[in-house]
Parts: sequence; C-alpha cells; structure tokens
Amino acid sequence: MSLQTALNVALTGLGASNAGIDVVARNVANADAPGYTRKTAVSIAQIVGNTVGGARLGQIERQVDQFVQQQLRTEIGIAALSDIRANFLDQLDRLFGAPGEANALDTIVNEFGAALQQLTTSPENQSSREAVIARAGVLASHLNRLSDTVQGLRHEAEQRLGRAVERANVALGEIARLNREIQLAYDSNLNYADIADQRDRYIDELSAIMDIRVIEAERGDVRVFTGNGNLLVDVEAGILTFDERSGLDAGALYSIDDAVRGTGTIKLTTPIGAQLDLFRHGDIRTGEIAALRELRDVTLVTAQSQLDELAHGLAMAMSSKTVEGVAASAGVQTGFDVDVNELAAGNSLSLTVTQGGVPKTFTIVRVDDPATLPLPGDVTADPNDTVIGIDFSGGTAAAAAALDAALDAALGVDVSVSAPGAGTIRILNDAGGTVSIDSLTATVTPTALQDSGLQVALFIDRSATNLAYTASLDGRPQKLGYAGRIAVNPALVADSSLLVLHSSTASTGDPARPLELAERFASARIAVAPQTGIGTPGQPVETTVADLARRIVNHHGQLAQAAERASEAQSIVLDAVRTRYAADTRVDVDAEMARLLELENAYAANARVMTVIQELMAVLMRI
Repeated sequence: MSLQTALNVALTGLGASNAGIDVVARNVANADAPGYTRKTAVSIAQIVGNTVGGARLGQIERQVDQFVQQQLRTEIGIAALSDIRANFLDQLDRLFGAPGEANALDTIVNEFGAALQQLTTSPENQSSREAVIARAGVLASHLNRLSDTVQGLRHEAEQRLGRAVERANVALGEIARLNREIQLAYDSNLNYADIADQRDRYIDELSAIMDIRVIEAERGDVRVFTGNGNLLVDVEAGILTFDERSGLDAGALYSIDDAVRGTGTIKLTTPIGAQLDLFRHGDIRTGEIAALRELRDVTLVTAQSQLDELAHGLAMAMSSKTVEGVAASAGVQTGFDVDVNELAAGNSLSLTVTQGGVPKTFTIVRVDDPATLPLPGDVTADPNDTVIGIDFSGGTAAAAAALDAALDAALGVDVSVSAPGAGTIRILNDAGGTVSIDSLTATVTPTALQDSGLQVALFIDRSATNLAYTASLDGRPQKLGYAGRIAVNPALVADSSLLVLHSSTASTGDPARPLELAERFASARIAVAPQTGIGTPGQPVETTVADLARRIVNHHGQLAQAAERASEAQSIVLDAVRTRYAADTRVDVDAEMARLLELENAYAANARVMTVIQELMAVLMRI
C-alpha cells in the first residue's frame, strides 16, 4: 500500500469517526425528546479490488424492535378502546344511579309503587290520588330525561367519530408525505432516521384511532393497512369520509342499507381509488373509532331498549286487559270465539293448540298498515311462539280470512277462522280433528277510563298528539323510543278521581281499581325482550316492573365496574410494553459517553496515522 493510499484510508477513518461523534452528540441532545429513538452510525468497509480501502458511513440506523413496536401499537389501540368504553359506561352508571339512591331509577319506580299502595287504603282521599299522579309524573319525566341523555351520549359518540376521522386523515396524509421524503433521501443516499421518527409518531397516533398493520417497504417507507388488510397509505394516502348525522333519536340506527341507515358510517377511498365501507366490513376493531361505534350502535342502543322496555311494561301493566275466549262449535268442529272490539294496533290474540300431541302457541298481532307485514319472529320475547301479523284495516271479516290462510299454512291442515259477528273472531279445529284448539284470548288496551274494567290507561304516548300506548308496530314500532315520550294521561291529571271511579256507578270510596293497580304493579309479569341485554333469546326473563328497574340499575353498575377493571388491566399491559419498547429505543447517556470515548480514541488513532504518513512523506521529500 502506498503512502497516498494509506493517507486516503486514514482520512476515511477520520470521516467515519466524525460521523459517529455527530450521531452521539444528537443522541445526547435528544435523550429526553418524546418519540426520539437512539441512533447508531454504521461504518462499512470500502473494498477496492480485493483489498479493503478504508471505511465509509452507511445509513444511520434506528434502534427499534419492530415486533415490540407493533405490539405497542396494538396495545395503544386496545387501551384507547378500553378507556373510552369505561368513560361512557361510568356516565351511564351514574345516570341510572346506584341501587337505592334517592335519584336512582329503581327508587323512583318503587316510590310510584308505594303511592299506589297508599291509595288502596284511602281511595276517597284526594291527596292520595294526586300523590299517585305526581309520582307517575316524576317517573315519566325521569324516563324522559334518561332517554334524552342516552340519545345525547349517542350524538356525542357520533360527533367524536367525525373528529376522529379528521385526525386520522391528517395522520394518513403526514405518513404519506414522510414516506415520500424517506424515499427521496434513500435514493440520494442521505440519512432519513429522524424522518422515520416523525413518521412513527403519526403512526402511533393513528393506532390509537383505529387498528392498523404496518409493513416496512424496501426503500425505508412503510405501507399501512387496516386490520382486515385494506391499504390505507403508502406514498399516497387513502381518504376517510364520515357522513355525520345530527340530532340522533332512538330510531336513528345503523344499517348496512344506506337507504335506511340513521347514523354515519366511515368509508375509505384507498390510494388506488377503491371505495370501501369500513363499518360494513368490520375493518375497525380497536381504537377510538371502534369504541365510539360500539357505544353508539350497541351499548347505548341497548340502554335505550331497556328504558323503552320498562316504559312499555309500566304502561301495559296499568292498561292491559285480557279478554277470555268463549267456547264455540260448528258441527264436529270446536274452538273459541273472542271479542276483538277493543283490539288495537299492536294488541294481540294468543292461541294455543295441540297437534299430534305437541302443544303449539301462536301470537296473532294486529296491524293496520299492511306495509308492516310480515312481522319478524322476535316481536315477542317468547322463543317458542309463532308470530303472525294480521292486517285489520279491512275489517274483522277480512282479518279472519287472512288469519285462516296463515294458520292453515302454519299447521298444514284446514282449521276454520271466521267472523260470526261484528267484532268477533272464531277459531275452530279442522274437520278431521287432528288439531285441538286449547285456548284463545285477546290482550287489549282500552282507552276508556270507565266502564271497561279495572285497568286504566295511566300512561300515554306524548307524540304529536296524546296517543294511547298499544305497542303498535305500524310504521316505526311504538315501543322504540317510548321512554322519551311516556307521559301521564292528561285526563287523569285533570280528574284524579278516575283513578278510583272504574265505572260510572262506582264511588270514590271503592278500592277495587286501586287494589287492582297496586297488584298489577307488584305482580304483573313483563316478558323482557332479549334486545335489552337482560336474559337471552333462548331464556327470556319474565319479571315485574320494580324488579326490571332494579335489574337495569344493577346491569349498568356491573358493566361500569367491568369496564373500569378492563381499562386498568389494559393500562398495566400498555405500561409494560412501553417500558420494554423504551428499553430498546431510549438514549442511555452513560452508554453514549462510553461510545464517545471509543470514537475519540478512533479519531485520535486515525489522526496519528495521518501524522506518521505526513512525517514519512517529509522524509521522502528530503531524500
């Protein structure tokens, strides 16, 4: 090796040492900077022919364990979901109250029951009657407020989804921009480690918003995908859009059918122009967006259905009336007649038969809007009944004909359904006697406050007009959002004596109606719809009004506690992964000082080599 070659080699050594010192200096200066990862300068031997001809600086490397980094991003998304879920469920828990608290739902329901019980002992006392009306009003107003607040929380979730999408788009745009800068630096053989740190901060922000997968590309850039593998960003960013809806109410529900969807959905236009509905395809499973969507479309919808079920049960317990069928026959065929004069839309007939030794139950629901048909099987909570919707808008005879066809199809035999008189439905077995008609009853909700039974329409539906509550299924189901519209019947507010005067001949001292109402409140069974999260489709719960209120309060208390525990546990997991990640990436100043000493010695050694070469060259010049 010539002296000139040796001098060139020593010069490259000085350059490599100098670059290393520069990296150490930047590491120490940024030791406490958030998001900064420790860098190392990699020296690469230069090969000239078959001989090492010095050293050159390679790409500055970041000390990042990509497996731990991906795990950290996964845990960040789960933590964001857990925290938001816990926050909303805590609000719901405080909204419903702790069991037995003064303003808790179960307490207010029980106070209404206590007022009914007090009325049984002094029906002639006007203050006792007005106390029932007052407590009923407090209960109705409380249900209204709870319903409004639940829908307010749904609207908050909707708005936050919109803001989350905006932040996600900013992050996607920045990741794409930094990807392009990194590619340009790579092609120009320039250092891009600090740019990669900036990009990681945006990727981390995105992982808190939605679950993502990140794949390193060949030129230092990354590709980011949704959890289901749809491309979000490479050197160009996809665009997320959210068609936010305002003023959500109980009927504003998510659907994959855009024509009936009442809430916003997130759509992705990928960098190559493809369009996807991320909610429809289940692409977002963790992060802020997943939590808000779960709350908006599941948790809070379930809370609303619980309130609606309680309001429904309360109204029906006070106002429903059972009309028993009367034995009827025609020749060898036997069955029952039932009076349907008071049957309103949403009211039903209950038919039990035995066929081949197997008992069967049919629930026949009146509708007045044929567009409502056919009815789904989950209209009732009973998993063992067969639901048949019948249009009564054409009169009793037409309804009987439609029911005849429906029962024949369901049973496979020709039973007889007719309308022998105005307002009467007759159901008889088949001529061959293969089916026996065991019972037929009607459940009706009379609007008359006197001379129709001991029940009373204490609660009504304060929609555009004060409607009787019958659980009608025409158009939008009446039960949907009913907790927000339940109100005390204004006729009873105007004349509280009607709480006692069940007939035009009764006196205010007659305890019959108060006793009936108190008994109904205490004992009437509500078949709770499984959509409430109380019970299951296969094992529905039957309970009283007071017990349902208690179950609802306990349900939300348990959910809030479970969510809080899950959030705390996830926080521990996230801290552990962050600690592990930090151990790999953070700057250890002591280690950097030791490295600086090594570089200082290497620099001095290369300088000494150059000094020796200079001295030798001077000797040669003197020869």
